[in-house]
Amino acid sequence: MFYKRKYLFLCTCLAFNLLFFAAKGQDINTIVNKLSEGLGNKQSLAEARFLMFSCISEAHEQIKGEHLFLYDWKSKNCRFDGNTGDGKSLTVLFNAANQSGEVFIDQEKTRSPEILKLVREMFSLDSYFLFTPILIANRSVHPVAQDSEIIDSRRYYVLRVNSMANNGNYSELFIDSQSGNISYWKTFDKSTNKTYEFITSKIKDVGGGLTLATRFTDKKNGKIIEYPVVSALLNIEPEKFKTP
Repeated sequence: MFYKRKYLFLCTCLAFNLLFFAAKGQDINTIVNKLSEGLGNKQSLAEARFLMFSCISEAHEQIKGEHLFLYDWKSKNCRFDGNTGDGKSLTVLFNAANQSGEVFIDQEKTRSPEILKLVREMFSLDSYFLFTPILIANRSVHPVAQDSEIIDSRRYYVLRVNSMANNGNYSELFIDSQSGNISYWKTFDKSTNKTYEFITSKIKDVGGGLTLATRFTDKKNGKIIEYPVVSALLNIEPEKFKTP
């Protein structure tokens, strides 16, 4: 009788664990589907092969002011247009998946590995807040579901997602359970110290039904990351990634 009861107890525990993990898996799917709904329909996510965006951020000290990126999701080719510190036009053509790239100052090709490295780092930082929701919705990034939270009487799903740089840093995205919009975005370092607590705003249809937040304001120090121009494009002239 003792062994029978023990066997039944173990079976009950196993069944509970299976149900628990199935529920957690369902939670992830539910949250990601709600995020996808907030971003627009699946067609808009699939068709937006090119994304053009400009950024104004206080994080960049060497290349200041508004600058523009054009990105091809398929080939990973990228174009940067901005200005040097002394006001000269700067164009950098590179591939985000490898180390190749070319630098042009005032339309003249220039060998400058320092500028190439700097622009690649800028792209990684500037694209993070736009690309991460899209990558999650497309199942290219795999976040972890956290406990939902109630803020100002509204329920928010919470996703934890690692930094693209795989350096131990991570973010928590707070997704409105009704609209699917990301309302809050908290960032943490590898020691779990909170580095920023952004409130999102200026949610826009950037083309084809794709909807993204374009302004992030930190509650802690008022720092702002803004994307004045964001546009999802179906077609781009190939020369954009080859010539300045």
